[in-house]
Amino acid sequence: MKLTLTTLLTLALSATGGMAEGEFTGTCDVTSIKVSGKYLTAKCKNILGAEKCTTLDLNNCLKNSYGQLQADPTAAGPHFTAKNQCVSCTNEQPKTGFVIGGGGATLLHCLCNPGTGAEQASWPTAYFDLNTVVENNNGVLACYKTKGTAC
Repeated sequence: MKLTLTTLLTLALSATGGMAEGEFTGTCDVTSIKVSGKYLTAKCKNILGAEKCTTLDLNNCLKNSYGQLQADPTAAGPHFTAKNQCVSCTNEQPKTGFVIGGGGATLLHCLCNPGTGAEQASWPTAYFDLNTVVENNNGVLACYKTKGTAC
């Protein structure tokens, strides 16, 4: 059996878990990162450097906890986009004139139900840096689940 350098590299990376864990922006095109509702899309590189478009359902990574977004490594929920949980989820800069620093394209923000019975119009805005729960798994976005609940 003839093994090429590419084959050996692929096998080695597969055995060690592939791309870097968390901080998917290191191997994904930051300008392509978009969040719409519960879906995150980005163009990410695989271990050979080829870029492809990938989509992740963030309900598998996040949950709403009394108006705050939290990592959900077991995907037990409540899913943050389930009925009466969070709405208007995006990573775009808010149109309020308030500038969010630091997170950039990975900073998700939604209006999330605080569980107090408040009307949706008065739900607080929850912020979450997706770099803490999302990884690039050989060109495919995935939830980073092995760090437990703290991610």
